[in-house]
Amino acid sequence: MNYTEALGYTTSLVKFGIQLGLDRFRELLRRVGSPHTAFRAVHVAGTNGKGSTTTLIAAVLREAGYRTGCYLSPHLFDFRERIQINGVPIPPEALARQVARLKPEIEALAQDPRYGQTTEFELITAAAFGYFAEQKVDVAVLEVGLGGRLDATNVIPPPLVAVITSIGLDHQEVLGHSLRQIALEKAGILKPGVPVVTGVTQPEALQAIEETAHGLGCTLHTVAPTAPAYARYTTDASGLSLWWPGRPLRGLHLALRGPFQQANAAVAATALRILAEQGLAIPEEVLRRGLEQARLPGRFQVLRLGPPPRVLVLDVAHNQDGARALAEALRATFPERKGLFVVGMKANHDPAEFLPPLRDQIDRLWVSQPRNSPRPVEELLAVARDLGLEVEALPDIPQALARALAQAEPEQPVVLTGSLLTVGELPEPYRSLAMAG
Repeated sequence: MNYTEALGYTTSLVKFGIQLGLDRFRELLRRVGSPHTAFRAVHVAGTNGKGSTTTLIAAVLREAGYRTGCYLSPHLFDFRERIQINGVPIPPEALARQVARLKPEIEALAQDPRYGQTTEFELITAAAFGYFAEQKVDVAVLEVGLGGRLDATNVIPPPLVAVITSIGLDHQEVLGHSLRQIALEKAGILKPGVPVVTGVTQPEALQAIEETAHGLGCTLHTVAPTAPAYARYTTDASGLSLWWPGRPLRGLHLALRGPFQQANAAVAATALRILAEQGLAIPEEVLRRGLEQARLPGRFQVLRLGPPPRVLVLDVAHNQDGARALAEALRATFPERKGLFVVGMKANHDPAEFLPPLRDQIDRLWVSQPRNSPRPVEELLAVARDLGLEVEALPDIPQALARALAQAEPEQPVVLTGSLLTVGELPEPYRSLAMAG
């Protein structure tokens, strides 16, 4: 099996199964030697910010000299971004090897009525576990795909630390229709006695996490911009400062931009402090360097183009909280300029929640459909017109982006957003610039 065949087989499977529970996935892993038990892990869940937080933790552990696996979901440009060791995506031949090893077991399980068909996400997760075990990583930082309690990553033994970045109303058809319900699903990654770090601040959601942690005997470390919290963070001209029990950590600088990344970095740094207390060697200067070097394309990423001089902002925000964070970042970065927006959304995300927080930042808007799982453009058009926005629909994302860039004034941001799939359709040469950081 070569890489193209492996990728084709992987994407031929259904993305998510209708059979609830993790029994099938545990059986698949058992049949290939239980690779998920071969390494220590950090487990990261949350509505927004979990990809950035996963990346920040992995960058610091790598800088500290640990052979570090990083599992992200989903990818932006290249499927292999999902599975990395020390920042390097899995080689094509290694992914093909992992899929070839799993395929006969997947097909055998599909014939067994007790288990049924393995999903695409389960296969990718099993391939990641197999690769991390094969390559003998010291620690793997694992981003939850969806929810937590029933996510395939939740089969791992008790991790070193569990992280819940944030809670918002997203994937309600699966996770529930209240912050408490969603928080309980995310808190399903908690294991008895394992320390927990969270940036959740809404009382309803935080209470659910507190109750789960207390019931499992977990020490909960809260992170917030205001007291009371285990870790309080502030930002000013000198950078991000963390106020922990015992000693502060001042003047941290991030490559990841946007005020919301300060919160993610505060959560990541607190998780790393817990890891250091468990015996991992993470000196303060290593923590600083790792946070400064961490990069993740498409998260309020500002690209300077030219000539003529233009500014392209990439952001994978797709829900109400993400839109609010994007609006805040735009106000802070471009305080006197409204942007030209290109928006495409997935079928399961709601433009009536996404567009209103951005209204005051939008000069003009172009809407289109990402190729996979598109939201009908008519819905985007209707919401935009109800908000009084000047809007136009175009056949695809690259055409819409070209139109916006052609009409942008110098230093006026062109913002590509609405879905990871939308940003993933960024054409060359902009894609190479984004990947270069």
